[in-house]
Amino acid sequence: MYPIFLHIGRFTIRTYGVIVAVAIITGILIALHYSNKFRITDEDTFLSVSIWAIIGGILGARIFWILVSPDLSFYLKNPYHFIAVWEGGMSFEGAVFGGIIATYIAIKIYKINFWDFMDIATPGIAIGYGVGKFACFFNGCCYGLPAPKWWPHVFPLVNVFTNPQSECYNLNVPLMPAQLMDSLAGWIAFFAVVFYFAKRRKYKGELFIKFIYVFAPLLFLVEFVRYIPVHFLRLTPNQWTAIGLLVFAVIAEQILKKMFPIGNGESKETTD
Repeated sequence: MYPIFLHIGRFTIRTYGVIVAVAIITGILIALHYSNKFRITDEDTFLSVSIWAIIGGILGARIFWILVSPDLSFYLKNPYHFIAVWEGGMSFEGAVFGGIIATYIAIKIYKINFWDFMDIATPGIAIGYGVGKFACFFNGCCYGLPAPKWWPHVFPLVNVFTNPQSECYNLNVPLMPAQLMDSLAGWIAFFAVVFYFAKRRKYKGELFIKFIYVFAPLLFLVEFVRYIPVHFLRLTPNQWTAIGLLVFAVIAEQILKKMFPIGNGESKETTD
């Protein structure tokens, strides 16, 4: 669509990087709001842990994406492009794993309950994904399969990428709107967490677990219309990740209910 946001002399600012930055800032502000709601920690500590999570998330997103990319050999031959995140190519699943690992290290330093922090981070993760997938849309990466003839060939039900500077290798062809579907999945999960589950929090970690229950099946389904040349047993890496997350959520929920229940005397959510 519009992969280049701005030219300043020889320096190019890609739309992908701008939207990812907006997604990160939006996610942090939403998570900070819930940190104050649930009275988890002070703002300085929250921001310190968030910096850890962002760094870990970016590293995890880039590493995971490169490992499952059909262009892995290109990155091995051109290691400079490994750090060129502004070109596109970041995996949400890798961001979650990398962010969680970094967060776990940080909360041990700042002495915060890990599952409390995951609960306040979850709304930010969801909306960050919903906003961040527009970066893929404008950049042309993570595009869909060619739309079948019976599918309505009108925007936004199909995308047609024409800009050769985009990351789409299938130009001038009506494609399934995989990026917009992924974005919609993030927004659905965000609204489910914020307007339903956040008001009924019964144990620490519940928002993160319920986010997985909503988001993972949507991610699994969208992968069927996304162009992914890499498959394992006929499923994409993201689909296997979604299955793994669901299995993890089912097991973790049973453990968290027993280990970290929120009693009647403990504030679930304060009012503004």
